[in-house]
Amino acid sequence: MTSGKAITKKYWRLSVFNIVISLIIGVGAIIFAARIAADATQADLRAKANETLAVQAETLTGLLDKYRLLSVVLANRDDVANLLVNPRDKKISLTAQKITSRAAAASGALDVVLTRASGENIASGLTIVTEPLETDLPIMIAALEGRLGRGVQVLGESNRAYVFTSGVRLEEDYVGVLAVYVSLNELEENWSLSSMPIFATDERKIIVMSNKKEWRLREFDFISSSKDKQAYFEIEEEKKEYFDISRKLPLLNWELHVLVDIAPIKNAMYLWGGLTGFLIFLAALGTQLLINRAHYVTRRERNDKATALRLERIVRDRTGELVKSNASLASEVDERRQAEDQLRKTQNELVQTGKLAALGQMSTSLSHEYNQPLSATKSYADNALKYLKLNRIDEAAQNIARISGLADRMAEISKHLRNFARKPNSSFGSVLIYPIIDEALEVLSARIKADAAVVEVNIEQEDIYAQAGHVRLQQVIVNLVVNALDVMSEQVEPKIVIDLFQEGQKVIIRISDNGIGIEEDILEDIFDPFFTTKEVGKGLGLGLSISFNIIKDFGGQLSVANGEKGGAEFTISLPLSKNTKKEQ
Repeated sequence: MTSGKAITKKYWRLSVFNIVISLIIGVGAIIFAARIAADATQADLRAKANETLAVQAETLTGLLDKYRLLSVVLANRDDVANLLVNPRDKKISLTAQKITSRAAAASGALDVVLTRASGENIASGLTIVTEPLETDLPIMIAALEGRLGRGVQVLGESNRAYVFTSGVRLEEDYVGVLAVYVSLNELEENWSLSSMPIFATDERKIIVMSNKKEWRLREFDFISSSKDKQAYFEIEEEKKEYFDISRKLPLLNWELHVLVDIAPIKNAMYLWGGLTGFLIFLAALGTQLLINRAHYVTRRERNDKATALRLERIVRDRTGELVKSNASLASEVDERRQAEDQLRKTQNELVQTGKLAALGQMSTSLSHEYNQPLSATKSYADNALKYLKLNRIDEAAQNIARISGLADRMAEISKHLRNFARKPNSSFGSVLIYPIIDEALEVLSARIKADAAVVEVNIEQEDIYAQAGHVRLQQVIVNLVVNALDVMSEQVEPKIVIDLFQEGQKVIIRISDNGIGIEEDILEDIFDPFFTTKEVGKGLGLGLSISFNIIKDFGGQLSVANGEKGGAEFTISLPLSKNTKKEQ
């Protein structure tokens, strides 16, 4: 039997081995855990920064893009160009002020300014911008060359604005500039809730926007110094280490930056490194306790075999419990796997049900239009068979002709829907007018029936041709009829009258309704962009403005007035044309 001294020496060596191995494994595990935690935290921070960067980039470009075409639309208005002929006339000056102020108020811009080519301000919508634009500025040069000017302007000491400019053309010359100012200070409010520093730099590396007030209009190099893939950024004369995540904004020629504080990375390294070291320490301590226990048990075995036998029985019992526990766990795993399989099957069935519901919804929209012709076709076919059996050939032929007409009717419905969905051609030429009116009403037939409206079409002659585009003119008529239906939604007997006639060298299309009409004080504003009398959320105020510009492109005119018997009258005037060109 081994002596007690030899047993003690053996377990002493095991204790030393446990300490050495624990130190080696502990150091390696701490370094590994710290590195993994740092990489995971850094990846998470980068992902959050990239998400913030993407959101803010889309928000910034989206907010500025909303105003991009406002200067172009206003600058192309004939009445705006006429204002520059005699700007010192008091009445014209008041009109210019009214146009710019309404445009600024309706769009939410900081200000809308009308300026002569020489730089003299004609009107400032909200009188916020009073300083004239210098003629050598790139945004002025671009506008007077017929391009869209865009750039940042500093107003006063700290107020900054992004400016869109468009040239106002009178005949062949650009006589002025229409400038729309968008406040960058207000756009920065979207960044104020972010805990991370955000800023945007222009092509000169000047910080034009930031949620850090002290950084605005400073140079990028003034607040940072590069260090590998990180950068030190000076905030209130204290250097702090950040990751710089950036994205190019090509349309603005800017670069958007989001700074990520690397302190959480260091904290994660210390936390997980310390936690791993503590766990290794606990493992080493547990191992040492096992060694001490084994030493104790071995010594007792020499003195008390009965104790050893009892310990063996305990170990056997515990082993049996573990086997039962393992069997129970295996059964639970099988049950969970079956439940997951059932859940996956149920999810697939729900997806299939959703697909079938979507197919049902798509088919419902066309079933009403096709149900009546199909029912009539069935009836005519049955009658035709009976007539043939009775050798009544003429009556059978009439029924077959009616079936053919119904088939043409269904094909015509499909043709009108397809033509209306077709992308319009930007060119135009000589087009026959009355089929365009018929097709527009065919497209809206379901809406007209749903509103129980009566549409009366009066055509002076069917062979009237005008200079226009087929699809775009159809779009204008649809817009005007839909507006009339919207206005008459509360009428008991809504009625729309469409008149087509020739007046000299003009083709006139007049669309009138028996609604409540239009208030006199807003008649002159009805075609302004963003102007609408509908409730919030039911219209953007662009339909009539777009229709106005489409007719203007054809060389015609769209006007509005209140009818003598009430209701509104929209009149389309187009140049008369001969059928010398292919319809567009």
